[in-house]
This record gives sequence, C-alpha cells and structure tokens, in this order.
Amino acid sequence: MSYIVRLGLILATLSNQALAASTQDSKAQIHNVIEEFRTSIINKDTETFSALFFSDQIPFIAVFSDEMLAKKRVDNPEYPLAVDFGKFGPPSNMLLGDDAEEEKISNIKIQTDGYLASVHFDYKDIVNGKERAWGTESWSMIKLGSEWKITSVSYTVTEANDDSKK
Repeated sequence: MSYIVRLGLILATLSNQALAASTQDSKAQIHNVIEEFRTSIINKDTETFSALFFSDQIPFIAVFSDEMLAKKRVDNPEYPLAVDFGKFGPPSNMLLGDDAEEEKISNIKIQTDGYLASVHFDYKDIVNGKERAWGTESWSMIKLGSEWKITSVSYTVTEANDDSKK
C-alpha cells in the first residue's frame, strides 16, 4: 500500500473520530439546553428561558389533536387546527402568571451535525401539580459560536382530561 493511500486512510479515520466526538459534545450541550428549558419553566426564570431562543420572534406552533378539536368545537365550531403562539409575543410570555408549571420531558431524540440540530421528545404539561396536556414536541436548533439556540418549536397538544389519554 502506498504512503499516500495509507496517509489518506489515517486522515479519514482521524476526521471521522473528530466528527463523532464533536457530535457527542453537541448532543451533550443540547441535553443541557433541554434541562435549562425545563428548569427555567419551573423557576419562572424568564431571563434564562429567553436566552435559549434565537430571537423573541420564533415560530411556536401548537397542533391540536383530533380528540381535543372535537371537544373544543362543541362550543366553538371555528376552533383552529393549529396556532402559532409566536405571533402573540416572545416565548418567555408562557412563564407569566402565578400557576406552578412544569414540562416533564421523556423519549428525547437528537440529530445533529454539530451546527444544526433537530430535537424531538414527548412532554407532559403539569400545572399546579396536575397534568394539563401532553404530546410530542420538536425543536429546530442552530449553533452560534459555542451556544445552541432554538429557532422554532412545534408541538402537538391533547388535553389530559380527554378520554384518549395514553
């Protein structure tokens, strides 16, 4: 095997190892963002929460389940299929109010190349100790320097008192 071929194989192996390490580092950093998101909701820490987002004007889209729509449309036949809550102000607005809130997060899946990331997880929205809603949440993220920022949020919503609860 020629020197150039061996050198090429060595460089390719080292490059793949560096990329794998970088991806693992990115996933660990993203897990930290998820934890900051979760704890800032509990602590109503609007400063930390706001810092997690690329801007105050990101899409923050709720898609309502068929079960929830059927219930809501009894009283309001025009109840929407989805709402972009980002149009109503910055994401930190969700922390306003006196109710104790928590988002329980499970089944986290992260895909990243170290610069862009897609994050998916299941959540349960807990208000004053009671489950209010549940669904799946998806984030798009970008890395700016050494920080990961959420650029969009989409999530499904089913009210916990629906008969369809998991």
